[in-house]
Amino acid sequence: MSYITDAYFLQGATTADDTGTPWTAYTATEHTVSPWGPDFQHGAPPSALVTHAMEGIAPDGGRLVRVTTELLGAVPVAQLHVTARVVRPGRRVSYLEAVVVDGSGREVVRGSAWWVRSDDTTDVENPGVPAAAAMVPLSQAGGPDADTSFLATWSGAFIDSLDFRPVPPTVGGQLWVRSRMAVVAGVEDTPWSRLMSVADVANGTDRVLDPREWQFMNTDLTVSLHRLPVGGWTGIQAEANFGPDGTGLTIGRLFDEKGPVGSTTQSLLLQRLG
Repeated sequence: MSYITDAYFLQGATTADDTGTPWTAYTATEHTVSPWGPDFQHGAPPSALVTHAMEGIAPDGGRLVRVTTELLGAVPVAQLHVTARVVRPGRRVSYLEAVVVDGSGREVVRGSAWWVRSDDTTDVENPGVPAAAAMVPLSQAGGPDADTSFLATWSGAFIDSLDFRPVPPTVGGQLWVRSRMAVVAGVEDTPWSRLMSVADVANGTDRVLDPREWQFMNTDLTVSLHRLPVGGWTGIQAEANFGPDGTGLTIGRLFDEKGPVGSTTQSLLLQRLG
């Protein structure tokens, strides 16, 4: 499968099923391919896709504050169908949901989000200064002493679609990243969809285990934002936690060039390879 496009998905037609539910077709391009295997997607593109779908039905006058993606199975590099709905409407708070199925009708991704009405709270804004001071600024990343081990141990078409600015190895668990691809061809990314196209990279940013020896695949991704990010670069400050029984948890803080914007968590399946 090969496409000449600068996007993770090509949008197709919208059709209704027997219940009247609208489903939109999206074809995954080769840029979505995961490092874990050539036939299924990295977790980031489908996470961005469900975010795109939920923002499309969100009420006016507010924004999403939390998005959770549940990866219910291997997401194929193929045509998918997506639907989204408002589960709990409200003037101040709404709960949204999106579902992704593959060609056989198997549900492969489920997304949920909280939408909150906007208000002016600039007088009490808390930029998270201590955390901001701990993140290496973008202007100081990517130098000759940067830690490039992340790039040496990961491969795949999705990883190749990203630009990285690693930080010095003495810092650890930090990375600046941006995608060169749109989420959906011909559709301008929003701050949320642009962030979700890279947020899944947090799992692997804290390079504790070698992916050539261990699989630590995340089953979900939850991102909460106290401020919408500005610009194309996302700073990730991640911490890998591994338990004694084959499970783990990646906890991350997300940044733009102005400072912290939110946080991320990912539950992990931990398995030794070979």
